[in-house]
Amino acid sequence: MLQEAGALLNWMRDIRRDLHRHPELGTLEVRTSRIVAGHLKKLGLDVRTGIGGHGVVATLPGKEAGKCVALRADMDALPVEEKNDVPYASATPGVAHCCGHDGHTAILLGAASLLCKFSDQLKGSVKFIFQPSEDQAPGGAVPMIADGALANPDIDGIFSLHLNPELPEGTAGIKSGYCTISSAEFILRMIGKGCHVASPHEGVDPVIMAAMVIMAGPTVVSRKINPLDPAILTFCTVHGGRASNIIPEDVWLTGSIRTLDPEKRESLANELDRVARGVARTGGGTCHLEVKPEYPSVFNHPELAAEFKESAAKIVPADKVIDKQSPSMTGEDVAYFHQKVPGVHWLLGTANPDLGFTHPLHSPLFDFNEEIMPLGAAIQACCAVDFLDNRQKKPLSPSSPPNPDNPVPDL
Repeated sequence: MLQEAGALLNWMRDIRRDLHRHPELGTLEVRTSRIVAGHLKKLGLDVRTGIGGHGVVATLPGKEAGKCVALRADMDALPVEEKNDVPYASATPGVAHCCGHDGHTAILLGAASLLCKFSDQLKGSVKFIFQPSEDQAPGGAVPMIADGALANPDIDGIFSLHLNPELPEGTAGIKSGYCTISSAEFILRMIGKGCHVASPHEGVDPVIMAAMVIMAGPTVVSRKINPLDPAILTFCTVHGGRASNIIPEDVWLTGSIRTLDPEKRESLANELDRVARGVARTGGGTCHLEVKPEYPSVFNHPELAAEFKESAAKIVPADKVIDKQSPSMTGEDVAYFHQKVPGVHWLLGTANPDLGFTHPLHSPLFDFNEEIMPLGAAIQACCAVDFLDNRQKKPLSPSSPPNPDNPVPDL
């Protein structure tokens, strides 16, 4: 299957570079979804558009009756100004594919093309889910589920991948059980009293209060959470003031809280609130903290994770299939799909220092070697074939993650 996938490299590269040059933010993937749907229709697939916004779903029936497996990719870009000097660099100011979703989309189209060629081997059907708005909470998975992405036919399992610059190029990483963390966004307003900069004694300076909170923030994790437990509390934006001679009325801080355990996430939020109130009280001001839960932890079905390793080893050498021991600190709304059906979310390594592909996800310099795309397509296609074959032999055990946080909301 890898050889057939290799023949699709130029086609996938052209698609990826076109999407990369014309990125679209979450909920705005109009052009992207139109291009995806067009390629799927050319493959002769039954295509539905407008699912959960700009989502696209296509179904490939097999030659035999059986279960249905889904392959999923995200399509949205980031609000980042790209700094790569390449011919296919983003032509849209302030928007770029710096999380690899252009690659995910091209890879899934490659997997769809492959499976069309191998449809006589399918003991069931395959559904291809192209999801909008993954990187911007509340995400696109929930609206797609509400719009029936997992129905007609009903999905029995789902596979998705993410490019990963922390793993060596050409490797496939998998973590059984929880493989990502539970995330929340916080918005903290430090409230003072505005005044002329020449008379600071007549006001209350929220800039100093905000600075003190930012400096104290890391101690919330280092002194309140077991060092062996994964946890992050990070400030990402600071907004306050409009003139250099005015002490502003308030300063807004936003950031992210990430833990594996949702109870620890709530504990960190409470500690941040305590620190902010203490700083505000000392400075003579007030504060207000709002915490918005984002995505739950992604739970990889243990049996499916084991089957994934067997499928991946058919495409790459067994030593290239990496059994990850710790979860990623990223968040992913594919978690909502996994709360509905058994799933596996795996990582395709992209790190290649010799070619300069070492920049992290969300960096304005992130890029990857496109020659790995056939590898991703072949592994995804092989997972689909093997899943349907395995379900003819044995059912999966119940897959719901224990006590899932942030359950799929009703829309």
